[in-house]
This record gives sequence, C-alpha cells and structure tokens, in this order.
Amino acid sequence: MKILVTNDDGILSPVLTVLADALSAEHEVLVAAPSLDQSGMSQAFTHGHDKRVAFKAESGSPYPKYQIMGTPCDCVKFAVAHLFQNREIDLILSGINLGENAGLSAVYSGTVAAAREGAMWGIPSIAVSVWKNAPDHLQYAVAWIQKLLRKPAALPKRALTPGPGALWNVNFPPCDPDAIEGTEITAMSTVMFKDSYEAVRTEHGITEFRLTGYKPRERFVPGTDDYALARNRISITPLQIGQSDPGETRRLAGLQSHWDAL
Repeated sequence: MKILVTNDDGILSPVLTVLADALSAEHEVLVAAPSLDQSGMSQAFTHGHDKRVAFKAESGSPYPKYQIMGTPCDCVKFAVAHLFQNREIDLILSGINLGENAGLSAVYSGTVAAAREGAMWGIPSIAVSVWKNAPDHLQYAVAWIQKLLRKPAALPKRALTPGPGALWNVNFPPCDPDAIEGTEITAMSTVMFKDSYEAVRTEHGITEFRLTGYKPRERFVPGTDDYALARNRISITPLQIGQSDPGETRRLAGLQSHWDAL
C-alpha cells in the first residue's frame, strides 16, 4: 500500500519516525508533517494572498519525508495536491498522537483534522491516538496498526463514487497493554469538558491564564468512545464529513411558512 503518514505533534516527534519506519518494511511510506507542534489546531489551514506554505525535504530519510511550515491540514492538502500529486495514495495515517482524541476532543484535534482532510479528498484515513506516552503503549499501538494493515477487508474503504473516503478515529485506553479488554466499534461521545482557567503570574508581572479541563466520567454513555476507553477497550469510531442534522432539518422544513414570512 502507498501510505501517507502525518501528525500534529510535528516532524520531530519520535513517534512519527517509529511508525513510519515500522510501516516502511511492508508498505510504500510517504511522510508530510508540521515543522512545529500543531496540537489543537483542528481544521485550520493556510490560505489567502499574503499567507503561504513552505516546506523542506528531510535528508537521509529512507522514504520521502517533508516538514511543512503549516498546520496538519496544510500537510495533507500540500502532500495530496502538490508533493505527491502524481502518486495515488491508498491510505492516510495521522498520528500516533500522544494523548487521547476521543469524543469532543476530536473536534479540537489536529490529528483527527488531518485524517478528516484526507477523507475530504476521497482518501481513506485513520487518526490514531494513545492515552499514555509510554514505550510499551506506543509499541503496542504500532504493532496493532501493522496487523490491521495486513487485513485489507477490515480497512477503511475509498468511496466508489466521487465523494469523501472513510474516516476512522482510533484511540487506545490508558491501561497497560496486557490489561486491554478488546476492541469496540463506537459512536462519538458528546460529553463536554468541565473547563476552567488557572491564573499564572509571569516573571514580568503579567497575569495569564492556563486552560485546564476534564470530561466527567459519570456522563459517559455506553456505546461511545469515551465509555469504551474508560473500560480499557480500544475504540474505533467511524466519523463522517457531512455534519447536517437530519432531525433539525426535518423540524425546520415543517416551519416553511415562517421562513416564507421573513
């Protein structure tokens, strides 16, 4: 397979190299990743007459590897539309992110956004995140990905007609690998964070604020990614590009006389 690997932690992330090196033993690997940490950038991208994307090839890499001066979405856009425009990419892997991206975290996540960008281009894409940054957790996730790629029937599919490719958000639980209780296909949780801001006094006497937050576990719903992770299960959440709300669309359509009167 021809696999584009990207992330939001940046080109210098050792996890990026570990994943790309492991995959290159069995697949054709292409890498395009941000020059700097772009965590939490969501779907931001560089556009406008006076805003530009730059890139630099990484020398000494056994596979094409580029650092992009931009966001995770810039990396995928630039890779698909410019760097590798003459190579049909079979799959985009975004990650492995250090930190979970389940539930509403996926809305903010640059890791998930890069995979979403790939799916918007019609390319099957997977975002992968581990809750805990530890060598054994990362090794387990890499091995899991390698085994998944050997099962073509289980992989996300390219659309048969022009349109978005399949998009998965995969998260590994915080427990040790030997305590994982299997894999669950889940829906995206919508439990909102309990956010607060902590005042921090700088060395120059300026008060700044640091965001902290957590998801209240008591609100997790069975069948969702947050719930599965809390029970030591790997979560695979298929996402979709279209965000229309069918229920609200039907309700508003029933109020046509109100819209006509505006």
